[in-house]
Amino acid sequence: MIQLKTQIKWIACSLMAGLIIQSFTNCSKAKGDSEDDDTPKTGFLTGIVKDQSGNPLEGVRVLVDHSIFFNSNITGLTNSQGKYAIKVPTGSWYAFAMKEAEYHGKTYSFYLHPDHSAGFGGEGAVRNFVWRLSGVMPEPLSGHYGGLITIDHFSGVYIEAREIDFVLTPMGPLIDGSQGERLRPQAEDGYTLKDIPIGRYRLTATYEGKPVSFRRWNSDETFVEDYEVNFEPQIAAQCDNCAALEYYWEP
Repeated sequence: MIQLKTQIKWIACSLMAGLIIQSFTNCSKAKGDSEDDDTPKTGFLTGIVKDQSGNPLEGVRVLVDHSIFFNSNITGLTNSQGKYAIKVPTGSWYAFAMKEAEYHGKTYSFYLHPDHSAGFGGEGAVRNFVWRLSGVMPEPLSGHYGGLITIDHFSGVYIEAREIDFVLTPMGPLIDGSQGERLRPQAEDGYTLKDIPIGRYRLTATYEGKPVSFRRWNSDETFVEDYEVNFEPQIAAQCDNCAALEYYWEP
């Protein structure tokens, strides 16, 4: 009888110990899984791509480009969770992400913003990206995430473009579906309005208190004081994600 009680007690203790070990193992695994998302895996570039609202982006092209040899790159696509994994050989690499987006019947391409822009090697790396509509691109890229509006004067009209008061008012959602804001950019270089989130805008402007009129650059269109800005994915030999305008003003 004593022996039976001892066996039952031993079995109960064994079961309890097993439950404790299993519980510890499960907790360790869950913690490890979470850490794996941020821990580089040897020989792989991994990460997740999201929009500015934190939603995962599927079908984004991630480009792993060699920092020395021209046109030596590897690409991969994000899945429905915005995640990707690309096997990389020994070397010196940079990671980029590019997204294409349809907007009013046109297809635009964008570089996405990395959480780290430094290069890496065969030890692997984690690079997460966010689709930003404006902001300065980190090296090795240059420029801005936003669109560009070039402005030129009509023949015979010479005013200080830096002193023109430009106002851009959104006409509906921006390219990522977000609601835009009223902007008052300045032509700091006298020729361009930089880093404008891609969307449709109503452009108005004044100079010395009098209205400035606009039309599409190098066209025979009529100058208007209330101009609808539509960005082009590319203007050949000039710029990408941009609009080219010329202005007219009478004193």
